[in-house]
Amino acid sequence: TILRDYAAEDTSVRKWTVFDGPIDALWIENMNTVLDDNMTLCLANGERIKLRAAMKCIFEVQDLEVASPATVSRLGVMYMTPNHMGWKPYVQSWIHRIYGIENADRDDVQQVPEVVRSHLFECFSSTVEKGLSYVRNSCTEPIATSDLNLVVSLCSIFEACFSTTQKVDFGLDSDELIEILEKTYIFAYAWSIGGGIDDMYRDDFDDFMQDTFDSSTVISADMPRRGTVYDNFIDEGEKHQFKQWSSIVPKFKFDAAVPYFQMLVPTESTVQMSFLLKKMLCVNKPTFVTGVTGTGKSVLVQTLLTNLQPSPEEGGMGILPTIIGFSAQTNAAVTQSMIESSLEKKSRTVLGAPVNRKIVVFVDDVNMPTVEEYGAQPPVELLRQFADFSGFYDREKQYWRDVVDTVLFVAGGPP
Repeated sequence: TILRDYAAEDTSVRKWTVFDGPIDALWIENMNTVLDDNMTLCLANGERIKLRAAMKCIFEVQDLEVASPATVSRLGVMYMTPNHMGWKPYVQSWIHRIYGIENADRDDVQQVPEVVRSHLFECFSSTVEKGLSYVRNSCTEPIATSDLNLVVSLCSIFEACFSTTQKVDFGLDSDELIEILEKTYIFAYAWSIGGGIDDMYRDDFDDFMQDTFDSSTVISADMPRRGTVYDNFIDEGEKHQFKQWSSIVPKFKFDAAVPYFQMLVPTESTVQMSFLLKKMLCVNKPTFVTGVTGTGKSVLVQTLLTNLQPSPEEGGMGILPTIIGFSAQTNAAVTQSMIESSLEKKSRTVLGAPVNRKIVVFVDDVNMPTVEEYGAQPPVELLRQFADFSGFYDREKQYWRDVVDTVLFVAGGPP
């Protein structure tokens, strides 16, 4: 449909079609006549679409394992190394986007003095590389992450804690702001760079953080001294001091009416996870919760979403949960229809949550769908597209539909 529409336009303006996702040996073979000198797309119904010279294709793929030599020889192949761009450009643009005075006319931008913004980037520059190196060389992760993935998580947790939910007064003088910023950065660093590592390495990572931040010439804030960095959070009511999680674990009240398997006894771990998931909701950040079978991932997320259902006036966040369980037989079309069934139609091309509400799509057992012959899991690819571009294609009329006010949470065991 996209190529047919482009071919019908008589213009010399270049048009790029991006194929983003894994290559499948079956459909990529159909592209061979498109990519050679014929520049013709031959469809199964006998239709032939002649491409114009201005039409170009990009295949954005992870690997070329199942692509045939015939396909590869028709393409210009460009390899991007993981450290080619690095994480610094992302952090610089994020600081400018969220805290830049130039963007002050936008509602979601906080006006932070230039000296504070520069200090924030120095915090990243002095500690991130050491942390990534330590995690790669001295720790293991149940779910493999990339360096940029961890840095983006650091930015998201920092943003949620510093500017979105904490009561930080940006009218304070720069020194006070910098002190709050540094403590928030320490908290975010522990739960992002060190957030995805195996439990057995947490004490070691705490030692690494104590050494790194105590010896840092950039960061002067004191590290938490009671317990590890994972045992403390920043309490906005206590002048942004570190406080232990154990002090806010609610007392368990037994309710005989609640079914046994839906009962959740609050512990430090459940309070930590609920706190972090709530923060991620505030910045609309898709989140992956992992752990071995039986650790209570599903119960924890479902309980949190239930507690956040009331509207903000009633003390909640106005969350409407949509819970989907994946199995080996789940396919992409069913996944899409289940997500769309919980959304309201805002306009022809926009779907979303009801007014003043936010829909959280929670996908349980995301690792379950059967892996196809060529290594892809279509339901997971659909979720990746949803997380990347906030939308889907309409499967019948084949146009793009944006999805607004909707956040994706997924849970799954290690591979």
